[in-house]
Amino acid sequence: MNVRCAQIVSCFWGTLLLFFHPAGMAAVPGDSLQLFGNWLANTETDFQRLHLQHSYALVGTKTRLVAVDSFLRTPRACDPEIGYAWLLEKIQLEDSIRLLEADAALKQLRLRYRKGIEMLKMLYEKILSLDHHFTSLRTSQQIARISNPHEYPDFKALNGILEERMKKKFGFSLPALLESNPYLSATFSIVGMALGAGDSRQNQSNLEKISCILDFTVRMDQQLSIIQYETEFLRDANLSLKRECELLFSDCARQIGYTTTLPQCRDQDDWEQLNNHLEQYINTAEQAIETNPALPRKAHTNLQFSIDRIVHFLDQYCAFIAQGNVYYQKFARIVGSYQHEAHCAAILPDTFSSLKSDIEITLEKFNNAYYLPEMQGSRLKDLLYGIED
Repeated sequence: MNVRCAQIVSCFWGTLLLFFHPAGMAAVPGDSLQLFGNWLANTETDFQRLHLQHSYALVGTKTRLVAVDSFLRTPRACDPEIGYAWLLEKIQLEDSIRLLEADAALKQLRLRYRKGIEMLKMLYEKILSLDHHFTSLRTSQQIARISNPHEYPDFKALNGILEERMKKKFGFSLPALLESNPYLSATFSIVGMALGAGDSRQNQSNLEKISCILDFTVRMDQQLSIIQYETEFLRDANLSLKRECELLFSDCARQIGYTTTLPQCRDQDDWEQLNNHLEQYINTAEQAIETNPALPRKAHTNLQFSIDRIVHFLDQYCAFIAQGNVYYQKFARIVGSYQHEAHCAAILPDTFSSLKSDIEITLEKFNNAYYLPEMQGSRLKDLLYGIED
């Protein structure tokens, strides 16, 4: 059996096995909540399929090489007329195995690169979802409203009465600065009620109302500011992550001659064209295995460097999600820390309840929708780095 014949037989049996192997069957789309788990399972199946294909492509050649080696150890191989032909076949078989190994390495690298781009695409969708979420949050407006006592109708009404009384009694108006400073507002309201006239029972009722308003706004003002500033920080950090993802895609795609940006590729659904560039890039490297070994080595270096950067970006994304989770756990503790909430429930605005609800929903998203435990396992990194069990 010559080398070419051995390769044909090997490839035939390898292809036949893959045809009937469960891994070769079309995957059934799963529930959207299992998207990433299904993707990882399909990724592992793709690598197993490639490994099987390579193994069965080699089996005939390796079997023949064992037989040739065995013959070369016999006395008959010492006859130059006989031994030379067998020795030549041995060299050809070893060259064939070397070429098959190099070809398989490029195919595996192609799969790792493609899976890396798929993962980057999924991460980008998560980042866009986060961007939309942060953009739609009303945190700044909510905090501005609930931390300023002048946003409360009862407080504004009482302040109007007190201001009229102060004008009549002392002949001056309130400075505009008063409305933006809850501490000055608290001082004026208490002093005004002490100096003002009116029905004592009504004053007592008013005092009960503004005491809740002032207690809440003064106690919670600094705490709510923390939520506002740190939410803005998370929003800016997510925008930076988005820009970095787009830049990383451009750098990785440029290695295979694809120059369309990530937003354009996504909007135009141009992923097939990206895969075509990858196929052409690998095919060129495969054709140069025998004639120009430096080209496959360069292709290997370029693609592996891209994969390494994608894995590093995955770590950045997971770190950001973990950070966001910690921040929103803190926010939840802050909005749940007002000790007089039950006593002042009737006077607290609906905006405060909305803020609490937004924080709970966002924390839930950081724990589930944005958190990708399947992507953080060592198995994924082993696949993308090409580490075999």
